[in-house]
Amino acid sequence: PADEICDYFGVKIAMYFAWLGFYTSAMVYPAVFGSILYTFTESDQTSQDICCVVFAIFNVIWSTLFLEEWKRRGAEFAYKWGTLDTPAESIEEPRPQFRGVKRISPVTSAEEFYYPPWKRLLFQCLVSLPVCLACLSFVFLLMLGCFQLQELVLSIKGLPRIIRFLPKIVLAVIVTACDEVYKKIAYWLNDM
Repeated sequence: PADEICDYFGVKIAMYFAWLGFYTSAMVYPAVFGSILYTFTESDQTSQDICCVVFAIFNVIWSTLFLEEWKRRGAEFAYKWGTLDTPAESIEEPRPQFRGVKRISPVTSAEEFYYPPWKRLLFQCLVSLPVCLACLSFVFLLMLGCFQLQELVLSIKGLPRIIRFLPKIVLAVIVTACDEVYKKIAYWLNDM
């Protein structure tokens, strides 16, 4: 489906999904080899150390072969999609929400939208950074609260076993809800 993704979303997204599919299928080899090693590893420390070294050597060889094969596969996709010698900047489509001033590029002499770097830095320091720090602090405090709740639940004797999972469930729900809120905040920050 890489060609369909390329036609619909563009080369950059298609190349990402082509790499992701290739990586996922290539992970079968370390998974199988690691499972075999795990199965035949004895419980003594020497046996485990030997298996770790063998698996590390396998991973070095596998990752080298993986990268070399991806270079070939990536070049095939780039050739097929007509972007083999194209610089990455020209493949990207400009974002429709981008607000900038039209100017003539000093490099290419073509018309482009320009946003001054000092304005971007000012926005990052005065808006993005405080908002991100506030979000991180909020999640950190919620996480600490869930850990305190966990301690409280574990300290009470005689509670049903299922109640011990309540703080973990609360944390999972909070993280999921915060994720949705933070996505909206990220879109808002990106589109400003």
